[in-house]
Amino acid sequence: MKTEIVVAIVAAAAAIGAVVITAITSNQVEELKIESQREKELSGFREPLARAAYDLQSRIQNILRQNMIGAFVAKGDEREKTYVINNTAFLVGQYLCWTELTRREIQFIDLGSTERTRKLTKLQDQISGLFGTDQYKKPFRLFSGEQRAVGEALIEEGAKGPQCVGYGTFLKRVDSGAYPFIDGLRKDVSSLEQNLEAGESRLAVVSPVVV
Repeated sequence: MKTEIVVAIVAAAAAIGAVVITAITSNQVEELKIESQREKELSGFREPLARAAYDLQSRIQNILRQNMIGAFVAKGDEREKTYVINNTAFLVGQYLCWTELTRREIQFIDLGSTERTRKLTKLQDQISGLFGTDQYKKPFRLFSGEQRAVGEALIEEGAKGPQCVGYGTFLKRVDSGAYPFIDGLRKDVSSLEQNLEAGESRLAVVSPVVV
């Protein structure tokens, strides 16, 4: 084979190889960009969910370990009692709201194949099961559909997209009487004054899992 032909073939093969490598590299870069954007979008929900989970766990610990019900519901004045009842219901609702928003976002951006997202989804399912099971006494029992209804009731449209309402807006909404599941949460908190043990059974298993 003539030298010129060999050189031409080698050059053509090298050119094709370069094109293939460039295409693969470009695809990888594009995939990384897409993945980075997806993670950025999800972090806008994951981080508020983490804060809501921390707030809820702190409240549960105050109930279980710091005698919050005895100090402020049983022995507190009317303002203190009302605050503990309403705010505790809000903290449960806030967690359920961000759980609902995160679930929607995961489905929308199709991140179900990533390990981090699978773990988050599994944890959410576990907590949902603890709230819904009849293995524990009735206070704070919410079936999965009821959990989602509470979360949906607290969603509002913010400057950067859907978000959970603040505490002030929560009070206005629940005072309207239009949200029976949230009213049920308030009754559950209030019931702890008479039977703390009944509510503690579920809260005690939710607390270590929620964060």
